[in-house]
Amino acid sequence: MPESAVASDLRSRYAFALQGRFPELSIEQLSLDLESGGDIVVVEWNGWQALFPRSEAGAEQLAAMAAVMPHLRGFLSPAIPLWDVSSDGGDWSRSWRAARRPEGRPLHPELIVDPNRERLVRELAGFFHELHCFSVERARSLGAASFRSWRDEHETLARRAQSLLRPVLSWSEMTWTRHWWSRFLDDESLWKHEPALVHGSIAADCLLVDPLVRELAAVTGWQRMRVADPAVDFAALVDAYGADLGWRIVEHYGSLGSTADASLFRRIRLQQTARRFRAVVAAADRDGVESEAMTEAINRLR
Repeated sequence: MPESAVASDLRSRYAFALQGRFPELSIEQLSLDLESGGDIVVVEWNGWQALFPRSEAGAEQLAAMAAVMPHLRGFLSPAIPLWDVSSDGGDWSRSWRAARRPEGRPLHPELIVDPNRERLVRELAGFFHELHCFSVERARSLGAASFRSWRDEHETLARRAQSLLRPVLSWSEMTWTRHWWSRFLDDESLWKHEPALVHGSIAADCLLVDPLVRELAAVTGWQRMRVADPAVDFAALVDAYGADLGWRIVEHYGSLGSTADASLFRRIRLQQTARRFRAVVAAADRDGVESEAMTEAINRLR
């Protein structure tokens, strides 16, 4: 598919910004991920990753992530990137952070087979147990977004999703949508549990394993890291690997001492639906309301 004018313009702008620190870099080497980071664009080349904010909110998130990550090094068993190369300051539109991409191969579902399944269940459960045990107070003091803003984001998502869906859904579908969001936002049990530091954008491409696929070697893709409901990480995990493996990881997570009760399982299912609404909004913002991506996102929601 031909590159969009927006992506081409961004590629040129980001290459120019990076060439001061990476003089050998050429525009052709850059690959852009405009989907997974929300207000942050992921740029990759030759084993490096750079993150560029697309808004002031993205710049704040990038600063918080860069502040928290060094404290996670050594706290987590897998390797993680350290965003220790940065721009020289200025306003948010010129800021960026860069790091070497950790080594490993993405844990795509087809790599999980009987000989390594149980080992990987333990590795993944252990990673989430470690991450979710990190001090929320410490994360907040380093700039991570609060749990209160997590609820605010859901309220904003509800309004935006319903506005986009109203012209395209049937009356009965739109009625279900309104009722679902009303029940979700009014359910106090969703907002009174213990929050945790979460990864926020778990996907197969950010879980890296060693060459023999025996253990979790590294975790990347931290641009949505924040204080939130641990269920958001597991909802993404179940979407990536299916219910059978996902639920087994959650159960082992509980055996390590983390809370894995009926409330967590229920919140995971609700967050899976919230993810479908979020995908609709992302497709509309990225590709337009009449795009194929928007249609596909609505079909997944249905």
